[in-house]
Amino acid sequence: MPIEHRPLLGVPEAAALTGLDEKVIRLAIRQGELIACYVHSSTKRIRRRDLDDWLSALPERPR
Repeated sequence: MPIEHRPLLGVPEAAALTGLDEKVIRLAIRQGELIACYVHSSTKRIRRRDLDDWLSALPERPR
């Protein structure tokens, strides 16, 4: 299944889809801005809809 159609993404996949560095994704998870879940492992998984919601909530310009 192509990455853009997967309902769950790893941090590297989320970074690849958004064009952001993995550090940015991990920081957003640590700060509680982006929801991550653990599905039968210690690997973080991000629901695609949560990633899309987080991206939509980002400011358009730096403040």
